[in-house]
Amino acid sequence: MGRVALRGIRAHLVRFVLSVLAVTLGVAFVAGAFSLRTMMSSTFTEIIDSSMVGDAYVRGSVPATAAAVSDGGGLGSTWNTIPASLAGPLAGVDGVAHAFPDLSGPIVVVGADGTAVMSGGAPSFATALDPKDSTVDVVAGRVPSGPTEIGLESATMAKSGLSVGDTTKVVLHGALRDVTVVGELSFGAPTAGAAITILDAATATAAYAPDGRLPSIAVFAKPGVSEQTLTRRIAPLLATSGPDSARAVEGAVMRSDARSGVEAQLGFITTFLLVFAGISLFVGAYIIANTFAMSVRQRMREFALLRAVGASPAQVFASVLTQAAVVGLVGSALGIAAGLGLVSVLRVVFERMGMDLSGQIPLDTATAATSLAIGTVVSIAAAALPARRAALTPPGSWSAHCCSRR
Repeated sequence: MGRVALRGIRAHLVRFVLSVLAVTLGVAFVAGAFSLRTMMSSTFTEIIDSSMVGDAYVRGSVPATAAAVSDGGGLGSTWNTIPASLAGPLAGVDGVAHAFPDLSGPIVVVGADGTAVMSGGAPSFATALDPKDSTVDVVAGRVPSGPTEIGLESATMAKSGLSVGDTTKVVLHGALRDVTVVGELSFGAPTAGAAITILDAATATAAYAPDGRLPSIAVFAKPGVSEQTLTRRIAPLLATSGPDSARAVEGAVMRSDARSGVEAQLGFITTFLLVFAGISLFVGAYIIANTFAMSVRQRMREFALLRAVGASPAQVFASVLTQAAVVGLVGSALGIAAGLGLVSVLRVVFERMGMDLSGQIPLDTATAATSLAIGTVVSIAAAALPARRAALTPPGSWSAHCCSRR
């Protein structure tokens, strides 16, 4: 019966093309949604891992209100702010090499063409860089020093059209000021289109922590001191912080929390694309059902002949479902390829908007298996009723039909 099913497809190939295309479209959205999310997740994971490199972080221990979060500084901050003055005592704890305050906030840089350096919906922000911080590479020039000097991250430098030594303007803390670009710096990872400016610590403190409070302090350990040991040694100092409610968190925990927050936000993109996938698969199922219904009506004599020569209802039923499975598998395979093509197009669109995504377009085994299963199951389910009608064809209907024509 398997050969019969495949011969039926070859004999009515054009009839099944529309069904294959319907499955292809739906599966393309499914595969594309998972692949795009994986690629974006990989990009932001690289950003987090390259920007949050501290061995431990000191942050608040009391959950902040929404208003406090939006006014309190750090992206993703959900805790009370802490005194910037804690950085000094932290640097003196046994095992601590450096303690750098987390100072960042919005800024607008004017590019060489006289317009703001922006990339679609990506943020434009500045961050403080201490001269002792070796986690950022100086590509050209030097680290900025003073309120009239800035550095630019490499991708931001390219987008701005500026070079080391050029003068420009920035909007910082609501004021327009003249600055000189003194350095090009690299964080060693993609920035997803963000325009990043580097300031010295004093300038960033005046702009983003005028009240002396900030979201967190990054603490770096001396060689041979583990994150757990460092956190344990910091804890007694923070126990005396009183109402400031500061606590030490291992760097790995902070990075994990940040990644979890990103994954939660990326879930919206996956859901959005999967809604389109569901609509496409629903329409595809309707097309497949109609295609097989027409096919069964036109092949009643064929099914009656099969019954007359000894085929059971289960065998006829299975032959029709086999045809549906082949349609589903072929359409799913084409859909996976189309999904990767869709992600490639979206990647180019994002790049033109200034949002560069890292890595190759992913296609893991789970995505491929899920996409194949969804397309095949939808095809088989849609063809189930027409297959049942074919299976119930009485073996004598063919001969009766022939006799009536005579």
